[in-house]
Amino acid sequence: MTDSTPPSSSKENPLWQFSLDFYRHQGVEDFLLDCQDTRGADVCLMLWASYAAVCGHQLSEEGWRVADRGLAPRRRMIISVRHLRRLLGRFRPHTVRVYEMCKRYELNLERLQLAALWKICLEAWPGDKPALQLAGQQYGLLQKDQVHWAGLIESFMASVENPDAV
Repeated sequence: MTDSTPPSSSKENPLWQFSLDFYRHQGVEDFLLDCQDTRGADVCLMLWASYAAVCGHQLSEEGWRVADRGLAPRRRMIISVRHLRRLLGRFRPHTVRVYEMCKRYELNLERLQLAALWKICLEAWPGDKPALQLAGQQYGLLQKDQVHWAGLIESFMASVENPDAV
């Protein structure tokens, strides 16, 4: 990361922008949602770990626990809204407006999660483990899944016009 100047809004930060761009990259959404649905992974924490890996930062188990515990209350809200959105999705086209409202609300809650994680990024947590390895251990990802995740990051970085700006 080249610019360490804190953004004017905690919701507008490099982690948020990275997350939007990375999530749109081919294969990333499917991988993250599969981890969420099959492993109970928190996509926001996985995006944070991805960002840390891209920036060459390591994470500590203590920092991960603090982040995970700190996000838990809002994570429960996100899960409730996600369940409602998925339920409403089954009844489309009759529920399109409410479905879209839930979708926007869920995204906003995730944005707040990433803003909280960005604040952790700004603190000096001593990291001692590669971010993907630590996240993989937390969610029980097999080594082949961690390698796939690393490949998605590598592919994303190769597609970025200015990798130093990430």
